[in-house]
Amino acid sequence: MTLNTLVRIRTSVFFLCLLFSSSSLLAQTINAVYAGTAYEYDQSSDAGAMVRTDYAYYFRPNSSFCSSLDKADWAKRIDGTYSITGNQLKMKFLNDGSEKIILLSVTGETGQSGAATFVRLNVSTAVPNGFFKFIRSGGKADGFYFTEGKFKRTATLTTVSGGSSSSGDGGSYTINQGQLELKFDNGKTASYSLFTSPDKKQIAVINGDIFYLDEEEMAKHGDIAKPSAPTAAPVVTTTATKSNDVLETGMNLMKAANQVHGGKSLDNLNSLKAVMNTNNLTLTMWADFNRQIVRLESSLQGNVILLEQMEGNSGWSFDGNGYAALSPQRVTELKRYLYCGLLGLKSSILDKSTATLQTSQYDLSSVMVTVNSIRAGYILNNKTNRLEALIMVDPLSGTTTFTYSDYKKTGGIMLPYTEIMQSGKHAQTITYENYDINPSLPANAWAKPK
Repeated sequence: MTLNTLVRIRTSVFFLCLLFSSSSLLAQTINAVYAGTAYEYDQSSDAGAMVRTDYAYYFRPNSSFCSSLDKADWAKRIDGTYSITGNQLKMKFLNDGSEKIILLSVTGETGQSGAATFVRLNVSTAVPNGFFKFIRSGGKADGFYFTEGKFKRTATLTTVSGGSSSSGDGGSYTINQGQLELKFDNGKTASYSLFTSPDKKQIAVINGDIFYLDEEEMAKHGDIAKPSAPTAAPVVTTTATKSNDVLETGMNLMKAANQVHGGKSLDNLNSLKAVMNTNNLTLTMWADFNRQIVRLESSLQGNVILLEQMEGNSGWSFDGNGYAALSPQRVTELKRYLYCGLLGLKSSILDKSTATLQTSQYDLSSVMVTVNSIRAGYILNNKTNRLEALIMVDPLSGTTTFTYSDYKKTGGIMLPYTEIMQSGKHAQTITYENYDINPSLPANAWAKPK
């Protein structure tokens, strides 16, 4: 176990209080696409602008998957392998060995990974009637009209066969096992991958991009038959279209989450001890939130191999042989953890914060919170008001996403017992053994070991 590995592990330990619930999955292999849209924070933007990212993965029964649905060989192309353990769909990419974990719902019809909510779609044998629109971050919209074997394109899109279709072109189509064949009125042909689902008529994944049903646009074209029992596309609010009350709305969402996660019990959280396990390590964390002290002990088979402590604007680490000062970067990271996540929902922290609603889709809202010059993205459930995930962006370490599950009420506070951290190419799971709420921590609890 290298020190670098420990550094990666310790960065997730302090996110104690964020997760969304899900249960075990029935099947161990699947034959479907999981697709999700995330509006993620642009690291190059000082204003916290968000950009749209679509994720679409085709999973096969042989435990392989394809992430390049815009390629001509998508049906057989293998970009990685996957396994399902409980409710965790674990992916490993072949090109660089990177990992990704999607937490699946009890039915497997939806999933969550950070800011992206995934829905399951089938390999299509039919094309739903309607107008499907794809809006890029820059505002450009692409569209497809489908009705009874006929289609019309409203913008240019590169095809899986290497060609492109231009604005206003139309013709007829056929569909077979997810392969959409277009024959244009001018004689040209094109091929696209297509995934839909009979019970999710508002979504179509075309060439790996997620198109949403636009019923208002459909109403302008009487020749398009409406799908039976249509479901409206998710409402998406972005910073480009936000109204003057996004600050008030964002703060109201955070205050609602405070109540769900414990209200007064959360506000009265002054100290905490947590014991957790990851990668054969046992991690014990103590925190005094009033004194702003955090201590983390990492043990392997009962032997302490690393001890870290931060207090105020400095800190130290001890590896059994000697002490080393925490770097300013590390101190900043630890101070950020004291103000973010579940602690960021405390009333005393919210009083110092600004919270701006960024996006809302699939009953989830993304709120950008700034406190003490620290910025973090909170993913909140609009139905339950629970905190589902957290996005941290650092100019040096990049974006780290935390997705959570297995909530249990402990000491009047709704706390997570499972955490998944996605940082760069790596994903890992941390399970919590127990929490001790407001333990009495004597002064010598923070003493340096001799």
